[in-house]
Amino acid sequence: MDRYDRQERVQQIGPTGQAKINQATVLIVGVGALGSYAASLLARAGVHRLILVDPDVVSETNLQRQALFTEEDAKKQRLKVLAANQHLQAINSTVEVITIPAPLDENIVKDYQFDLCLDCLDNYQGRDLLNRLAIVHHFDYLFASCAGNYGNVMAISPTDHPCLNCVFPNLKQLMQTDCDLIGVNTALVPIVAGMQASLALHYLVDQAHIDFDHLLTVDNWSMTATKFKIKKDGACQTCQSASIPLDEESEPKLKMLCGEDAYYTNLEGMVSLQKWQAYLSKKKLLRGRSPLFIHFTWQKLPVSLFKNGRLIMYHLANTDQANNQLASITHLAKQIKEEG
Repeated sequence: MDRYDRQERVQQIGPTGQAKINQATVLIVGVGALGSYAASLLARAGVHRLILVDPDVVSETNLQRQALFTEEDAKKQRLKVLAANQHLQAINSTVEVITIPAPLDENIVKDYQFDLCLDCLDNYQGRDLLNRLAIVHHFDYLFASCAGNYGNVMAISPTDHPCLNCVFPNLKQLMQTDCDLIGVNTALVPIVAGMQASLALHYLVDQAHIDFDHLLTVDNWSMTATKFKIKKDGACQTCQSASIPLDEESEPKLKMLCGEDAYYTNLEGMVSLQKWQAYLSKKKLLRGRSPLFIHFTWQKLPVSLFKNGRLIMYHLANTDQANNQLASITHLAKQIKEEG
């Protein structure tokens, strides 16, 4: 019996729809609570390729709501995308997984081809960027969010339909609260991720009948759901201007990944990853590597360094600690350069 027999028996999918699913590539931005559930569901459904984008490492506090990860992942402070890849391969070894342990940027949507994007982010600054990228590069994505007992799901095609800023006219105010820690009901996450994954399968099988102007909200405490019709705002400053946020060069030197206790910047005095890898291997500090990045420990804290000079530092309590860590790594870069 075919692996996907039970799914093919669904009238709206059938063998033809399953073939479309088996050929599809889905970009998932954020592999935390929503993203880990959605990735697992799409892997089980037979999606051909998953592109996972997330700069964070697994911590023990993630395990309450992030389904793909284990205590061992948290103990080893593994990158979420790499831990997710390992567990997804155990679920369905036929699924190709591309891992990008970095924040979303324009190069990702330019360099990788995909049929659909899932917004599984946990902050509105990242969502604003994704929304603008979708406008500029003309792709559709599925928005989903969770907070407390409330969740939202909506298919967004911002060229001809409402964009995220049309849905949330107070988007700038929401971005100001990105770093506020908001609780989430454990059981809410799979409900919302299940709806997002269901919408993804519908899109891949029958895109023509996707409703791009309805926001679905759920309350898993009162067990209620409401659908709102959203109109495209002709005066929307986002989808009418079709611009992308400022370049990295004009942004603050050190930026926080809100809610993740992590900071990122571009490392000055960058030398080749091969030299870094050789030095860190000799010191037994290297934790993982690929042609595009290395993952290592410095001052007992995890760090990722990318070929383009992007540096991500994790588990930092505040900006002062982040600046001290950055100063130490900058000094290390000079030392590696001198030894090379």
